[in-house]
Amino acid sequence: MEEKRRFYRIDDSVSLSYKVISEADLDDAIASSKVNSGRRHMLLSSLAELDGRINALLIDIDDQLPEVATVLKLLNRKIHIIGQMSESAESGGEEDVIPRPTHKISLSASGVSFHAPASVRVHDCLELSLTLFPEYYFIKAFARVVSCRDALPSTPDFNKLIAVDFIFLDDDDQDYIMSHVLKKQSELLREGKAD
Repeated sequence: MEEKRRFYRIDDSVSLSYKVISEADLDDAIASSKVNSGRRHMLLSSLAELDGRINALLIDIDDQLPEVATVLKLLNRKIHIIGQMSESAESGGEEDVIPRPTHKISLSASGVSFHAPASVRVHDCLELSLTLFPEYYFIKAFARVVSCRDALPSTPDFNKLIAVDFIFLDDDDQDYIMSHVLKKQSELLREGKAD
């Protein structure tokens, strides 16, 4: 009997890049990622505190000047997106290019599958960089290849289908993926009911 999936899965369009990482380098890469994750949590806590203060003030402004409140909310959102883009660039993304969807993937909180231009071996370790839209939420994860096969139907440039299970994913990033997947599923259900 087929094992039940641990998490819901969706098809999505994301910005994705990956590289093979050796078993010997894996522990150091994960340790470095954890240190960066700790710094990120401190920054996110500070941002959450500032967001709380801004939102409290926006409630008063919204009653008296709704257009001004809307502009301030949009500016706050823009700052958040710029922060996500900066994080992506620092982790090896392109600094002068706004991330755009580059891959159609199947995503869950336990792993991802995607089309690729070249084969990788089963059990290889990959370092993944993902940007989820529309939030521009950047995730660095480490994963192990569970399958790599010819993609059907395929395009000449992306003729392999790679499936991986995450072996290290920050808890907050995993929570974010779960909420992202549920949100996308809800949108699909609403669209299905509207048709």
